[in-house]
Amino acid sequence: MIKTEYGNFDGDRWEDVCQIVFKRRYENDSYFEIPATPGDYGIEGFTRSGKAFQCYCPDEHYSSSELYEKQRNKITKDLNKLKTFESQLSKKLGGALIKQWFFVTPMNSKNDLVDHCTKKRDEVKSWELSIIDNSTFEVIPADIGFLKPEIHQLLKISERKIDIIPSKITTDEIKFQWIDKKISLVENAQRKHKARFESGTKGIEKKVDILTEKSVSHFLEGNDILKKWQSDYPEDYEKFIKIISQVEEQVVEECMFPNKDNNTLHKMFSTMVEAKIKDAFPYLDQTMIQNLCNQVMADWILRCPIDFE
Repeated sequence: MIKTEYGNFDGDRWEDVCQIVFKRRYENDSYFEIPATPGDYGIEGFTRSGKAFQCYCPDEHYSSSELYEKQRNKITKDLNKLKTFESQLSKKLGGALIKQWFFVTPMNSKNDLVDHCTKKRDEVKSWELSIIDNSTFEVIPADIGFLKPEIHQLLKISERKIDIIPSKITTDEIKFQWIDKKISLVENAQRKHKARFESGTKGIEKKVDILTEKSVSHFLEGNDILKKWQSDYPEDYEKFIKIISQVEEQVVEECMFPNKDNNTLHKMFSTMVEAKIKDAFPYLDQTMIQNLCNQVMADWILRCPIDFE
């Protein structure tokens, strides 16, 4: 089972989702599913216009090199079946020629996979199979983005929550490089986190440093999520920006007045942001909602909207 922004998948669930997407997208292009029984012929579906599809989901998360090896071997094995089962496939294709063979997998391992697909394309063409259109044939690696927007619609129907995760973890090296370049913002965060403590709190400097580093991590990882959200769901992203801008105006006004307990005020802002996001985007996973909330709070701490009197 592997985790993606669209939920967890194993081989069976991945193939089920792919088949639903293919049937919807290519409904007017005569899509045919090829069941795995009585034989696996190297494709799991095709259209009369020449698109063929093979699905693959790894059983678990592998390193990039391990995943590449498994995907490379899967592609090689399944393309060889085109030659082995040429006559059987010819009957199923009904005269159609395969122009594009898609390898649909949750994530591509390495750029080397593209090189392997190019190599295998040329090899398949050299076989001069009766079921292949040699003038246009391509082997195409397709990641989970290939299933958009249909997979998004399926998630809404099935009530499966979306959870966009950061593309990479913020390491200490990345964090401290950012801190060195953004000294004024870091000083803002240190001053505001310090104001959350009562005067004379023991070990306050160390606690402020820990909170400041957390703010930086939340800001960087949250920005990564927002960048992907903006790319995949631009309308939702614009809605998010408008909502947060409105809440920010309330925060700025609230911070103009003296307050005896700044940490409670900080918690109140965080709760308000989380509630706004949850109400506006009920199809987001709680983990993503919390990550977005953390990003907003970190942004306000590093810049000026939250400024305790």
